[in-house]
Amino acid sequence: MKSPFPSRTKKADQAENGAVPEENGAVAEEEVKPSRKEKMAGHKDLAVHHSLEGGKDVAGWVDSRTNATGIFTAMMSRHVPKGTNWFYTLGSATMFIFAMQAITGVFLSMYYTPSATQAYASITHLTNDVFLGEFVRGLHKWGASLMIILIFLHMARTFFFGAYKYPRELNWVIGVVLLILTMVMGLTGYLLPFDQRSFWATIVANNITASGPVVGPYLADFLRAGPDFSATTLSRFYALHMLVVPGLIGALIGAHLFLVVKLGTTAPPWVRAGRPKGAQRSEAVVAGVAVPDSEEVPVSSNGYGGGNGSVEAAAEPEVSEADTVPESPEDTQTEPAAEEATTGSGPVDSSESEAEDVDTDSAEDEETPS
Repeated sequence: MKSPFPSRTKKADQAENGAVPEENGAVAEEEVKPSRKEKMAGHKDLAVHHSLEGGKDVAGWVDSRTNATGIFTAMMSRHVPKGTNWFYTLGSATMFIFAMQAITGVFLSMYYTPSATQAYASITHLTNDVFLGEFVRGLHKWGASLMIILIFLHMARTFFFGAYKYPRELNWVIGVVLLILTMVMGLTGYLLPFDQRSFWATIVANNITASGPVVGPYLADFLRAGPDFSATTLSRFYALHMLVVPGLIGALIGAHLFLVVKLGTTAPPWVRAGRPKGAQRSEAVVAGVAVPDSEEVPVSSNGYGGGNGSVEAAAEPEVSEADTVPESPEDTQTEPAAEEATTGSGPVDSSESEAEDVDTDSAEDEETPS
């Protein structure tokens, strides 16, 4: 972008004033600092430029400071495994219902009074007199039941699809905690109308909580805000329902989504995973069945595999003619006759035969592997 500040040189000033250049026909160009008036004009033009550009591209201005595009791309443009179906939308549906519960709860809290004497009257006024009050209350009431159903279905899908296994164990634990907090939301919100049905139902639920081992009685006293059920119990349930539990659920949903984006989703169990690129095929080996080895295994001379002077193992040891056993006496009698026939001479000297026997024995010893 061209600078809004004017750039003046000594040569330009001399040309304007009609000055004569030097003998060599050149004047040294030296920058002249702009005046205060020129600086103020430049700043004004720069401010107008940025205000106009900012007004044209507000989304780009926000994205350059928050990197929202990268986060949105990681959330929405991530890899989805083959075989993904409508069962994978249960988690998103549960999160949508939670958002609806939060919005309708804010509108209901504008007209609700958490008092033992005025709670029921404020609910009656909200339902009968406020514009769309009954509709908003109905959304909040039936949305609570729908959220519990959806989170149970989502947990069941995660379990049966095996999505709780490595490396997603932590995400499964977070999901279990979210399920418990959703049940607490239903329990604390049920008392807020403070009519006969919600009053006695909450007493029954609190007594069941008190029957738990070790921490049960202490937890029941905490929920009642004392040893007995009183007006303070309503205020405590309202604070838990409006502030504590929704804050925990929102934080855990953020951690849950972060792990989903980081680790990805699991393919359905009926979809067979593809073989990674470059991986070699493996053959199944049946136990107890010998498999021929095509490679030569080096063995040591002492037979223990760790000594010096290793030699290659032979496939089968050679058998010498001396180790063979004749099948019948007739074969032994015909062998000398055959030798005499091939030589075509008379009886062989005994000394020569002994020398031949020694040579053959030494050759057989050399050929026989140790």
